[in-house]
Amino acid sequence: MNHLGQSQLNLFSSATIDRMARTVGDADELDTLANSDRARFLPVYNTKVLVANKAGQLTAAAIEKAELASRFSCDTPPVYLGCKNDLHYFAVGVKAADEEVEKFADLRQSAALLNDNDAALLGYALAILTWQRNHQHCGACGAPTVPRQGGHVLQCTDPVCAREHYPRTDPAIIVLVEHGDRALFGRKAEWPAHRYSTIAGFVEPGESVEQAVVREVAEETGVEVIESCYHSSQPWPFPGSLMLGYTALAGRSQIHLNDRELEEARWLSRQELTDRLVCGEFLPPTPISISFRLIEDWFNRQRSVPFRMWCENNSPKG
Repeated sequence: MNHLGQSQLNLFSSATIDRMARTVGDADELDTLANSDRARFLPVYNTKVLVANKAGQLTAAAIEKAELASRFSCDTPPVYLGCKNDLHYFAVGVKAADEEVEKFADLRQSAALLNDNDAALLGYALAILTWQRNHQHCGACGAPTVPRQGGHVLQCTDPVCAREHYPRTDPAIIVLVEHGDRALFGRKAEWPAHRYSTIAGFVEPGESVEQAVVREVAEETGVEVIESCYHSSQPWPFPGSLMLGYTALAGRSQIHLNDRELEEARWLSRQELTDRLVCGEFLPPTPISISFRLIEDWFNRQRSVPFRMWCENNSPKG
């Protein structure tokens, strides 16, 4: 399997921006880039990103410095993201006037309306600024931190400590488990009615990813995983996880909700899944997620009508 190709199909998983450029420039060089006519800024307001609507198509609003200064006041120094098509992109936290606030969008809700490159760029901007906002003080001594290396390092200001803190990404597994012709689905009580997804959970310290697959499935459903296979990964900027997608085989099908994290877990065949889609008793995970991709790939192996088409034709109206 081409894992690189598989991962590139997951939203937010773009390699189209040159991130290496930020490692070669010093602070003066980055300041020069930020003040050049090739600089573009991606404003982030709280946890929302600035978008533009061009002829019905949402795009990332990458604006020049003069426009940034005229429309917003900046909460953070610009964070250098990288270079693409001879333009240098920076993420910046901003304060916005009331008339500007409505132009910012929740990325989780709007990502499906963006092209893949814009979604990836805005996800990158949101994730790095969220990390900065959550690490304004040193975790070792409590002193304030200041950005270094284009905003990709936060350094403690206490000269005795002076620790460097790097962006945190939390690894999590997400797995589609099969037994015969059925796949395992779970739902949480707080989700919308009839929403189901694959099994997921964070990797714990001292644990391999494969061990996490076995443990999470057993903890949440009581199902024993006897074989697993890596599928692909997806950065998930809500707020900063790396979803490691797997498929797995179960040794037995008995379900027991051990940790009560799930309200319900059940096995469904492809036919049972389509029947539930038609009658409105199965609401799939958001199409922007790797969970949807895992279900889609499993479903499409033995169905002539693609899973995505089934979902679109049977999505709730209104």
